[in-house]
Parts: sequence; structure tokens; C-alpha cells
Amino acid sequence: MIAAMTRTTTTATTLRPVPAAAGPRTGRALVVIGDEVPDWVLRWCTRIAREVRHRPVPGRPAEPVSTERVRAIADIAAGAARRGNPVLALPSQPQARSTPPRVVAAVRQLPDDAPALTDAAACAGHMGADLVVAHGLPVSLGERSIGLDAAVQDAARLLDAAVAAAVESEPGLAVRAWLARVRPHELVGEQLDADLLVLGGPRLGRSGPLGLVARSALFHAPCPVLLIPRPPRPA
Repeated sequence: MIAAMTRTTTTATTLRPVPAAAGPRTGRALVVIGDEVPDWVLRWCTRIAREVRHRPVPGRPAEPVSTERVRAIADIAAGAARRGNPVLALPSQPQARSTPPRVVAAVRQLPDDAPALTDAAACAGHMGADLVVAHGLPVSLGERSIGLDAAVQDAARLLDAAVAAAVESEPGLAVRAWLARVRPHELVGEQLDADLLVLGGPRLGRSGPLGLVARSALFHAPCPVLLIPRPPRPA
């Protein structure tokens, strides 16, 4: 699945500024679901004057990957995100990663994902990590599909704008783009190579469960998952 992905390296100096600037930072608190709050989280939240609210991992420790436990985390994440608070879900069994660390920001569209992109860049800076801006283009668009060229061009423009926005928000950060030939919910699966996954969560004030991509990330991503609320839709 992941082997079908294509990688694109982008140089920041060749990019145009992102046309839509990120709006005000949402939420005054970061809800951390896990055993301990990482040091880089404390540094990040101190820098931006954001409160940290620690929630213990729900479920029984003997069953760290149980469906009930992940559903409980999803409910906590959905409720907090809809009140405008970002949520960081930490895995019960963190995996050893290679160096340097890598933060992956999954971007669907701008400006909706601009707050997630800004926070992903800030997290990468505090972690001493590189940032990968990723977008999934389904393989159902085969090599001979009508509209494939236009879809690839649109995805490339999105990634160019996202990389430029990340570099602007965190100067000096190493950022590259990644166009993955998978469905978005497959992009955030168990084969993801990342130390932190950042993606947009529910829209402010919207009711209902988390979307497919966010739920897939909480169920399958092998790393901490940071959900950043998306702004409400314009009236």
C-alpha cells in the first residue's frame, strides 16, 4: 500500500507564498491523552501561552490497543476539538524512531488545514524534527483515468502552497512535500513513518463522530496524533 506512494522534494526558495494566511490560533488548551506529557509539548505550549490539560489513557492497561480504548480516545478527541481545543493522543506503546525525527502534516485543503500546518511546523521546531507535508491522491485515479493530470497538478499546487506556508511560519525548518498515491485514510495508517502525525480535526461547533481520516489515524497510526480543529464553514 505505502510502496505505491510517490515522493516529491520541494525547495522552499522556489515557492510562491501561500495565498490564504492561517487564521487565529484556535483553543486555549491542548488536551493530552496519554501516560505522560512530552517535554517538547510543555515547551511548545509555554511559548504560545497554551494551557495543557492531561487526560489519562482510558481503558485497561492490559489491552492497550483495544477497540474500546481507541473509541474512548476518539470520543474525548471529538468533544475537545469541537470546543476549539487541539488534542494530542499518545500511543500506549511508543515505537523507537530513527534520527532525525519526522513530523508529518496530512493536508486535505487550504485554508481549512492552515492552523494544523502552522502547529505542525511549530511542533517540528520544538522536536528538532523535519516536516513532511503530505497529501493523498487515491490510486483509483489510474494512469489512464480522465482528469488524472488535472488532479495531480491540483495536488502539486496544494503541496507547494502548504510547504511555503510552513517555511514562512517556522523559518529555517527543513520541509518537503509528499504526494502519496493512496486514499487519505490509508496515508495515516500503521505503515506511516513518522514521530508525530498532525491533521485537521472536526470543525468548531459541529456535532457527530470524528471523520474517517481522523479515526483511522487514532486506530492505526504508530505515533502520537495531533488533531487541530478546523474553522467553521463560512455562512
